[in-house]
Amino acid sequence: MVRDIVVYPDKRVRIKAADVRRFDEALASVIEDLKDTMKAHNVNAMAATQIAIPMSVLVIQQDDGSYLEVVNPRIIGKKGSVTSTEETLYFPDTPHTVQRYEMIRLVYEDRHGNQKALKAEGDLAITLQRKIDYLFGDTIASRIGEEKRKHLENTLADKGMPGSFEVCPTVFMKDYFTSMIQKVLFFMALTLLTPLFSFAPETVTKIRAFDEYATIAIVLLLIGYFAAGIWEGKKYTSCTSCQIGNMLGTAVKYLLATAAVATAAYFLLS
Repeated sequence: MVRDIVVYPDKRVRIKAADVRRFDEALASVIEDLKDTMKAHNVNAMAATQIAIPMSVLVIQQDDGSYLEVVNPRIIGKKGSVTSTEETLYFPDTPHTVQRYEMIRLVYEDRHGNQKALKAEGDLAITLQRKIDYLFGDTIASRIGEEKRKHLENTLADKGMPGSFEVCPTVFMKDYFTSMIQKVLFFMALTLLTPLFSFAPETVTKIRAFDEYATIAIVLLLIGYFAAGIWEGKKYTSCTSCQIGNMLGTAVKYLLATAAVATAAYFLLS
């Protein structure tokens, strides 16, 4: 079945695709729909997110006419750099020059769930990178400078496609807070081993004090995490990881972990 293609400024293409877990008829149907849509629009490659299906699937028509069906791709190696002039159906008739890896290695699965590996060079490597970008909620817009993005935005507006770019970074400010929380929790967990050693009472007192300060530090880091998350949520409204529900879940997880470790330390070190 030929599907409608997601075109700018529709933000559904920015949703990160979910990994495929069931290799069934539904997956086969998506793959066939991708092929039908490619034929209808005379293109040689397409990712499922381009037809508003958030599944980690892409299809490429190869030089011999056969189709490369790629499910759950992960790039595990890359080498070299090449300049690529690219167009995409998401930004119609607006070519842009971007840097790509000259060679990539990836692992993936076929429609039956069989594990595959591939080394790609030249046009195939570039095409794979372009389509994998889509599966991770990315577009050409995030690979060009701010000035070029603004120019692209204006060009599309002139074509009757007004909108704005919200390029989601790969690493968020709030991620630094969670990284620090994990490190502090790790050292707190290490203090639970104190009873296994014959430390002097003064040392045990210092370790207990560390746990108390570490608990306070984690609470402060969580406040910073929320502040950064709220700011980024306003800036990158299309990013699913910026949603308040996700932040609440993360905060609760770390609070419970901190409470468990602090409680255990209190009884073990008293």
